[in-house]
Amino acid sequence: MANPPPIPPPPAGFWWRTFACLADVIPLMLLGWALAGALAGPDELAARKQADEWTRSFGEHYAKALRSGDPRDVRTLQDMALRPKTEDVGAIAIWYGFLGNVTFVTMLLALALQEWLLDGRTLGKRIFSLRTIALPEAEPPGFLPALLRSAWKAAFFSLPNPFFMVLGIVNFHVPLFRRDKRTWHDLWTRTQVVDAKAG
Repeated sequence: MANPPPIPPPPAGFWWRTFACLADVIPLMLLGWALAGALAGPDELAARKQADEWTRSFGEHYAKALRSGDPRDVRTLQDMALRPKTEDVGAIAIWYGFLGNVTFVTMLLALALQEWLLDGRTLGKRIFSLRTIALPEAEPPGFLPALLRSAWKAAFFSLPNPFFMVLGIVNFHVPLFRRDKRTWHDLWTRTQVVDAKAG
C-alpha cells in the first residue's frame, strides 16, 4: 500500500506573498533596464532618445497646462496625447518594446532558475521565509512548472501589453477568494507558495 502524500505546510499569507514578489521583481526590473541600455543597438538608442524627448516635452506641457489652466495649453497637451507624431509613436514602440523584451527574458530566467535550483525559494521568498512546492508531493517544483510560473509573472511586470496587465491584476486578487491562497499560475502548474517556517 502506497504512503499518502505529505501534508503541505500552511499557505503563505496574501501580504507576505505580495512583499516577496515585490522583493523579487523590483531588482530584476532594474537589472533588465540596465541590460537593455547595455544591449541596445543604434536603432534602439535613437528610439530611446526620441522617446525620452517626447516624455520630457509632455511633462513640461502638462506642468504648464496645470499651472495656467489656459484652454490653449490644455488643447496642446491633448493633441500630444491623442494625436502624437507618427515618428514619436514609432520611437516609443521600438524602445519600450525592446526594453520590455529584455526585462521579460531577464526576469523569466532569474525567477525560473531560482525556484528550480534553490529549493523553490527566490530571493524574495528567502527574505520572507516562503517557498514554492509542487503538489501533491510537497517537493520543490521541477523546471517546467518553475518556468511557467515565472513566465506569467515576467509577462505581467515587464511587457507593455494591456491584456497581460488586466489578467495580472485579476490573478493578483484570486488568493483573496480561495482558502488555499493559490493564484491561477499556482493552479496551472500544480504548485503552491507556503510558509517555510511552518514546514
